[in-house]
Amino acid sequence: MKGWSIFSHSVSMVLRNVQAAIQIFLVPTLLVFAVVFAVVYTAIQSGMLPQGQVVNVALGSVPAGLLLQMAAVWIIVILVSIWGVVAWHRYVLLEEMPEGWIPRLHTSNILIYFLRAVQLAIVSVISLIVVAFIGSAFAEAAGYFGVAVLIVLFIGIALFLSRLLVILPAAAVGRPFGLSDALEATKGAVPALFLLGVCVFLAQLAVELTLSAVSGIPVVSLVLQLGFAVLMSLLNVSIMTTLYGHYVEGRPV
Repeated sequence: MKGWSIFSHSVSMVLRNVQAAIQIFLVPTLLVFAVVFAVVYTAIQSGMLPQGQVVNVALGSVPAGLLLQMAAVWIIVILVSIWGVVAWHRYVLLEEMPEGWIPRLHTSNILIYFLRAVQLAIVSVISLIVVAFIGSAFAEAAGYFGVAVLIVLFIGIALFLSRLLVILPAAAVGRPFGLSDALEATKGAVPALFLLGVCVFLAQLAVELTLSAVSGIPVVSLVLQLGFAVLMSLLNVSIMTTLYGHYVEGRPV
């Protein structure tokens, strides 16, 4: 039941540190919203994004300069988001207490975290393409049994990628830790990670059912959507922190 222990420990981590979470994530979150709002507002004012209309624009018709600007904005948004995530990892793992309402800015750790995230994204895309290509061919040849095999393959690749997540908290605390190190540290963790994935899935399902139940009440629905989005994001970050603390540092759960 280690998967459940990791999940419950992560939930407890969030509930026990609400004030610290607010101190760490409030300013970065507000900055992200401000940047996105500014970009959308500017696009509307300049006529690039007509207000109140749904516009289908072919990617090839968008000026290269605009695409570069959009990419730069999203990189900024990601880096600002990582700023808060790094501060949370360091708060839990290094007991680096937040001071005031602006998290400490560890520039090098943020950049390394970003690069590690890109590395994980590349590995994920390559893995999924390979599995999809092989699995789809097998599914076409073997019918329902092939579809079952394809599902198993995707679950397997998800578990494999989950084992690599510990490189992100390692980057946050400044510890050199590569993909091979992550695989070595998480040997034998697959059953726990599978149960952990089931717990996260059920939690997300409960959130979706709750939102569906209040969908007819716009104000309540909006408030709950924002609240659950924040809670689930913080829970996912805390799960990564717990995985690193347990499998890399040997902490109990």
